[in-house]
Amino acid sequence: MTQQACIIHQLHFELGSTVLFDQLDFQLNRHQLTGLIGRNGQGKSQLLQCLLTQKNITGQVAWNCAYAFLPQQHQLTNQTIAQVLQIEDTLKALKRIECGQATFEDYDLAEGNWNLPQYWQEQLSKAGLTTAFDFPVTALSEGQKTKLALCRLFNLKDHYLLLDEPSNHLDASGRDWLISSLLAHPMGALVASHDRQLLNQMQHILALDNFGLHAHSGNYAHYKQITDTLEAALELSIDQHKRELKQQTIKQHETLMKQQKKQSTAKKKRNSGSQAKVILDFKQNKADQQLGQITRQQHRQLEFQKEALRDKTSRLEVIKAQQFEFSSTQPQSGELVRLNGVLHPYHCNLTFHFALLAHEKLHLCGENGAGKSTLLHLIARLHTSDDSLFFKRARCLYLDQRFSFLDSRYSAVENLRLLNSEYDEVFWRNKLGQLRLRGDSTLRPIAQLSGGEQLKVALTALAYPAESIDLLLLDEPENYLDIVSRELLACAIRDFKGAVILVSHDVDFVRQCGIHQEIHMSEVIKA
Repeated sequence: MTQQACIIHQLHFELGSTVLFDQLDFQLNRHQLTGLIGRNGQGKSQLLQCLLTQKNITGQVAWNCAYAFLPQQHQLTNQTIAQVLQIEDTLKALKRIECGQATFEDYDLAEGNWNLPQYWQEQLSKAGLTTAFDFPVTALSEGQKTKLALCRLFNLKDHYLLLDEPSNHLDASGRDWLISSLLAHPMGALVASHDRQLLNQMQHILALDNFGLHAHSGNYAHYKQITDTLEAALELSIDQHKRELKQQTIKQHETLMKQQKKQSTAKKKRNSGSQAKVILDFKQNKADQQLGQITRQQHRQLEFQKEALRDKTSRLEVIKAQQFEFSSTQPQSGELVRLNGVLHPYHCNLTFHFALLAHEKLHLCGENGAGKSTLLHLIARLHTSDDSLFFKRARCLYLDQRFSFLDSRYSAVENLRLLNSEYDEVFWRNKLGQLRLRGDSTLRPIAQLSGGEQLKVALTALAYPAESIDLLLLDEPENYLDIVSRELLACAIRDFKGAVILVSHDVDFVRQCGIHQEIHMSEVIKA
């Protein structure tokens, strides 16, 4: 018998003046992995927050077990690994016992935790993390921070997990570890994600769109098969509807023309005096009544058909792709960037050796913590120069993992106008609208937007820079984006005329970008 972890009934939530959820009814089952999918800005992260806090909602959220949460942008700063895992005091107690300096409180802390260091070293090692408990979290990459946060949650065996984009920043081995850890977690989880590999491990899919929340049994591949069939059927239905509407419009016009012809004939007869005017007036009134009745009926039918067509079209828009492309640039030739023994900013015994030609599109790969983001940041910071250590003559735009060039205090439109004042508010709102970022979303501070919405603002800025660019530096740009938007971005990268250095752990995304040249960080960093 299925055991319910949480029952949600008639959930209603408003964000500002916008109704985000209304009358949502669903349940989360123990021992089951459920995927939560939907377009960027649809409210997936907000739904997780509603389940977590139950604040400012109407309806019922009833938990039958303990639960834990991984936010999309977790904050692990100014701490050690031991502090994040909440084992620092116990480790210190075990150390004092080992040194013969223990107190009674130390023995209380150590009770039942004698194997704690070995246990956590094993868990950290499985995740591909350092086993040094005093290692500072600030020195970890974003992917390593995600692994550490997940390690802490997977240790809560009796907790149902709410995970918001848990595969973001994870390398290939990290994704494999995440999947195996999820499958082994006894209580189950609700996973908000756009990662197809991860979603295909789910046993249940909840799809969130403008029309509500829809439950599907099976994994994402099964869901996609069903929705592709429905989309194709909807497109055919819309085409048929348009043809029927056109025919009905023609029929209405023909009816009107026939009636006008009859009226013209009757008028001629009345003027000629061939029939009594009383009889002709009676016939005219009856004809006018019939025409009015027919016209009103046809008008109602036409309006009904138009409304039905608008409904079908709006449903299709929910699942159709948006528009996005990078502005074209005048391609250069020759070498754009060269690093020849530039010191690593965090490891003085390591140096970077790297060169990039115009037109090259490189996939920079390597494990979490290998230095990929560091290299991109270094290239972005370098001034245009030519010396023995480095050379750069590329005008570049750098998209880091936290969209640092956006000011969280300002709205999307305000940020874009600050970055490029050549275009007005109407232009920017139109471009954001093409990525389905509309209405209040464009006017709220960036900090209040979802990760996917923030990324769309950042990408819009990159697409319309203040000056033409030769080089895109993209650090995991697919993170936070919904599946359709990922495909759209991949096409834009593929069609970009300049050079690209792309960091990504999504093999499908890299292939869609048209990037076939791969450089591993082991080839770039030398002792």
